Amino acid sequence: MPTPVTEKNFAGRNRKSQSEFRKQQLIEATMDCIDKLGISQTTLARIAARAGLSQGNLLFHFQTKEALLEQTLRFLNDEYKSNWQDALAAAPENPGLQLRAMIKASFAARICNRKKISVWMAFWGESRSRPAYMRVCGANDKAFSDRLLALCEAIEVQTDARLSASTAALSIEGMIDGLWQNFLIGPSGFKRDQAIRAVFELVDAIYPGLTDE
Repeated sequence: MPTPVTEKNFAGRNRKSQSEFRKQQLIEATMDCIDKLGISQTTLARIAARAGLSQGNLLFHFQTKEALLEQTLRFLNDEYKSNWQDALAAAPENPGLQLRAMIKASFAARICNRKKISVWMAFWGESRSRPAYMRVCGANDKAFSDRLLALCEAIEVQTDARLSASTAALSIEGMIDGLWQNFLIGPSGFKRDQAIRAVFELVDAIYPGLTDE
């Protein structure tokens, strides 16, 4: 496994590795700035200062603020998508267990934390006036929703259901979204395992005969 690039070994790495490292630094700094200041107050100068780099270095990798913002959103999107897809790939071939794996993955610490949710919300707030943001966010949501619906349809065939598959999928996804917002604006002390248990209770209420076998 290749040794990760760090500031200490940066000078000895090839240009591609150096460039990827700097770009990731700038994306992380952009998320920090958006979280604290919002998108409108996030400037290239502030991002560069947060990353500990010169503005010239930033412009070498991202020529405009818009390019950096869109790449930051794509990073979040790819991270979120790979998170639930990896969870599904690791789960047994059982729709009930796969549904639970998707729910648990939705509250993984690397994607479900106050800063990341704050940044997601900021991009969503801008998406109505920025079609590029809507395309990225919309594609991610559709892939998640489609998979969730397919699992609910498969479960519906196997057991009694108190809601149709489409209503069940909407209810589960809506609850996940609402709990995400709780991490951002709700009272402190709300825990991921508490959120997962809450969604599992909803699943059990919709599918009272569902087993994990």
